[in-house]
Amino acid sequence: MKKHWLRGVLLGVSLALLVAGGVALAQGLFITMEKECLECWPGEGPPTQDRYLMLYTMGGWNPQLELCQRVRLDGELMSEYCGPPPPEDPFSEPMWRPCEAIGSVSMLGFDVDLSQPIDPLGEWVVRLWQENPPGTVIDSATDSFLLAETCEVEFVPEPGTLMLLGSGLAGLAGYATLRWRTRE
Repeated sequence: MKKHWLRGVLLGVSLALLVAGGVALAQGLFITMEKECLECWPGEGPPTQDRYLMLYTMGGWNPQLELCQRVRLDGELMSEYCGPPPPEDPFSEPMWRPCEAIGSVSMLGFDVDLSQPIDPLGEWVVRLWQENPPGTVIDSATDSFLLAETCEVEFVPEPGTLMLLGSGLAGLAGYATLRWRTRE
């Protein structure tokens, strides 16, 4: 029994790392944007091509509490709103933005008129949260996207995800090696 302790340690650590990656995905309130970069729509009326449309989805809220949202463009506050959450959970809607200056923001079912027209190009950050009691945030979610005239596709994996996956696989490989050696 004493000579197999390393096998148990490697298996335990590998499983813990794999579970940690899954727990990070299991959260309450969420908002997801389908794309990291959205091309602005240069035409009139709603766009018909997918490259100008983005599906955003939000969910996981407590229907008993108000749902608050804040929208920022390049760090500047565009709108902030608190009110009842949408009737269905999760809530999804396609979104698009024109290339010219806009005078109102429509996101997550809320329409907000801006005091002055703004240039919509830049990084949009959307934050959702719920409070109970007021002033005490119990759950929040944030997501962002870049609105640009053209989007270049560039894939860069997240280092934390690669570390979790790589160390979990390395641990399983070490476990398999130890088992193989004990059979001989």
